[in-house]
Parts: sequence; C-alpha cells; structure tokens
Amino acid sequence: MGKELGWEVASPVDVAFSPLDQIELDGVTDPEAAGRAANRTELWQREKSHLAVEKTSWLHLHQFSTARGWENMFLVNGAGSVEWRLGWAAEIPRGYFLLVLPLEGVADLEVPVGILSSTVLTRASQEHGVSIAVRPTAPVNVRRGQPIARVVLLHADSLQARGVNDDLAEATAVSD
Repeated sequence: MGKELGWEVASPVDVAFSPLDQIELDGVTDPEAAGRAANRTELWQREKSHLAVEKTSWLHLHQFSTARGWENMFLVNGAGSVEWRLGWAAEIPRGYFLLVLPLEGVADLEVPVGILSSTVLTRASQEHGVSIAVRPTAPVNVRRGQPIARVVLLHADSLQARGVNDDLAEATAVSD
C-alpha cells in the first residue's frame, strides 16, 4: 500500500541524460578563469557558489517561457544533480508537505528524497513551478509520460511521529 500512496510524477519531455561531472568553485574571485583551468566550459551560479561543468547539450535542450523570458528546464545543483523544473504547480494547505520519493525500477536516474513545504510550493508556483532533483548515474533515456518519482502529501504531525517514538523507546529502556 505504501508504494501506491500519493501521485506519480511523469516526465514532461523526452530527454537523454548523461552523468554530470561538476566542480564547485566556492569563494573564487574569478570563477570563469577557475572553470577554464579545470577544463570546464560552462559555469552555473547557484546561491553563493559557482558550479563548473563540461558542455552538456541536454542541460539546454528544454526551456519554458516565464515573465522574465525563456529559462532552462534543468539547472545544475551540485553533487552531479540537477534541479528539474517540471512545468506544473501544486497548492497545498499550510502545515502540509510534499514528500518526493524515488521510484523503484528507474535505473540510472537517482531521485533524492526531498520534502517541499507549502511555503516553498507557493513561491515556486509563482516563479517556475515544482522542481525535483535528479542525478543521472549513467546515460539514460527518459520518455515523455514516463514515471520518474512519486510525491506524497504529508501533514506536519506525521513528520514529528519519529520524535514521539524515540521518546517512547527511551522511556521504555529507562524503565527496564
């Protein structure tokens, strides 16, 4: 039953992924020169650091229109992963979260477990929609409509259940 909870997230596009070889350039005064020295042709700024990667066509293959103009569907995240902006929004009540889970049987495309709050989802829906992280570990083709992840709606109380169980286990151990 746990494998059937929530909703499957399907790929909105066909894409041929390949692993990303990334180098993080943190605190470098001239990130372009550092990227060239590391033999990397692309530089992506993420928050306070830069990520240098080799030229990868699939990163630029798909774009979508926003109020600011055209934007890439894939943004380099670090640790070999990308943020995949999926092109749809989700509205959930305050106090709820979306748990992002990998699917079994999707070889060579890791989906790290993540939790998206209602605040994050509201901001994302105003900007570019829901995003999930993916990490290609080998060349892999994903087809439009193919399931890539699962999202499950959780109430904040369910995220605190572990703390309650830990307290009970500790109380039981003390009384023994």
